[in-house]
Amino acid sequence: MEKQKWLWPSAIGAAALIVIIVAVMALRGGGEAMAAADAEDKLKQMYGGEVREIVQDGDVYRVTLERIDGVFEAVVDSDDGAIISLEKTKSVDPIPEADMKEKITEQYGSEPSSIVFKDHVYNATIEDETSLTEAEYDAVTGEQIKEKVTEKESSETPPDKEEPLKPSVRLTSKEAASIVLKEFPGELDDVEFEESSDGGYYLVQVETPDDREVEVQIHAISGDILTWIWDD
Repeated sequence: MEKQKWLWPSAIGAAALIVIIVAVMALRGGGEAMAAADAEDKLKQMYGGEVREIVQDGDVYRVTLERIDGVFEAVVDSDDGAIISLEKTKSVDPIPEADMKEKITEQYGSEPSSIVFKDHVYNATIEDETSLTEAEYDAVTGEQIKEKVTEKESSETPPDKEEPLKPSVRLTSKEAASIVLKEFPGELDDVEFEESSDGGYYLVQVETPDDREVEVQIHAISGDILTWIWDD
């Protein structure tokens, strides 16, 4: 009988210890896991690019991330969002420089005076007698990212009469800018081409001598000025 009385406290103590262990384990493993969308946002903020696939695999997310410089596989901790690993699985080759030169020459009608490849972007300079154009292209897709046209200052006295521009199948950005500057004299800020069903149009921005800015829409085939908006 005395032996049984001695065993009761031991049993109660063992049971209490088990309850404590279970509670601690529940506290350690019961935290809410990071949502897949939050893991995706964190990865994009840190490395840029676009997430193509995200799959939960136990305590981690396996993510396929595509950037301009390649495709990467990332492993992200689903509890705290820590980046466990990031491995490049596929390289994206840029367009060869010779092909890029040919594309630019076809677009502007003259070969670029310089072309530089940096950070998966081609920076090209196209120069003629009246203007200097600086253009940027995505080195993988060939898409034009940016275009800036600067008119050169002429040291010659302009003739009394100038022959009207003869538009080709599509006006170049230089031709469109020249037409606009005749109607809205000033300093050329920017020229952008927009596709449309009737041949496209250019948006030409000019800063006038009275410190006003006007955006002019000009038809890319006919050279007709369609609209203009003043920005005071």
